[in-house]
Amino acid sequence: MTLEEHSIFVLPSWVSHFFQNVLPYLLVFAVGKVVLDKVRAREEPDPSDPSFSSRFVRFFFFGPPADIPRTVSAQKVEPANGSQESFAARSAKLIFCTFGLLASFLSWGVLQERIMTSNYDTGKFTSSNFMVFCSRAVGLLISLAVVNLTEQPRLKAPFYKYSFTSLSNVLSSFCQLEALKYLSFPTQVLGKSSKLIPVMIMGIVIQKKSYPAYEYAVALFILAGVALFMISEKSSQVDQENETTLAGLILLVGYLTFDSFTSQWQGFLFSQYQMSSYQMMLGVNTFSATLTLISLFLSGELFPAIYFVMQNPDCFAHVLLFALCGATGSMFIFYTIKTFGPLVFTMIMVTRQLIAIILSCILYGHTIGPGGLCGAAIVFLAIGYRIYAKEAERRGKPHQKR
Repeated sequence: MTLEEHSIFVLPSWVSHFFQNVLPYLLVFAVGKVVLDKVRAREEPDPSDPSFSSRFVRFFFFGPPADIPRTVSAQKVEPANGSQESFAARSAKLIFCTFGLLASFLSWGVLQERIMTSNYDTGKFTSSNFMVFCSRAVGLLISLAVVNLTEQPRLKAPFYKYSFTSLSNVLSSFCQLEALKYLSFPTQVLGKSSKLIPVMIMGIVIQKKSYPAYEYAVALFILAGVALFMISEKSSQVDQENETTLAGLILLVGYLTFDSFTSQWQGFLFSQYQMSSYQMMLGVNTFSATLTLISLFLSGELFPAIYFVMQNPDCFAHVLLFALCGATGSMFIFYTIKTFGPLVFTMIMVTRQLIAIILSCILYGHTIGPGGLCGAAIVFLAIGYRIYAKEAERRGKPHQKR
């Protein structure tokens, strides 16, 4: 067999990356699924049994005893949708969430680039996976402290249910990064701008939601406006060599599916078990930090990364700041989803790059072209109409769905 014939059997690079980066997570979940099925097939432990093993099995696999209501908090819980709040109060919260998410992700991105490109005393730091682990570990410690030191609702969800959003987050991140290598710039923009529609579809599947017609219209207008803005403002600055391929489209569909599942599953847990945003943060980061730690250990990155950080105090400080920004971003994510729902959170994330560019133009005197201005106007008019329609619904005014 010649070399050319042998090369036919070489796996595409994204498939080999999948086996290297994602397969360990899937194996861990496969083992966990087997254990879960075996444990839940048995009789639920007696709630009166005080032993550690019995309490752990109930906590992790079954949740609270059946005689304790699973959807009614034992303590005071803030309203999930803030239906008793005034329009001004909800608007203030929405602005707070929007700028909190913008500031967190902007700082997170700047620090990530600085860490990965800086020349430290002993060289360059190369383990992005270790940075993700630190971010999740710090988020876990912060949420653990808040949950234990403040009054919280009774934790009612079986703990294993938090693991699903951790796995979907891993899969969506992989698909997003790999898809960029196989998609043209316009396809990337359209894909990222269309996230609202998959989130709505996933809401129908997971939470049995129904959306009025104007929600779909708003989603389409935001898609068109963001795409027009981004293509108008950045098309002259990007490398046009990438072409859209079938692999890229498959990865893009995977990214949109897993990403929309992540926020909708979190929204489902919030509505089903009436937990606080810090309890959600604790559960998700427990699994996320554990999975990332396992991945670091299996790949051999863990101890070299720790040694490098300990040998370079500047790198240690940068990684710590990066982790704090990531943890702060997680707090805003969970608070936004709990307060406003997955759809509003996705709107903020879809439009955040547009908002960041507009703020940059205001601060530094840059100009936005006619296409960008038109796109921004479409987005803000669509969001403004949605706010008006939602407020009309809250006040009980008749609203004609279009």
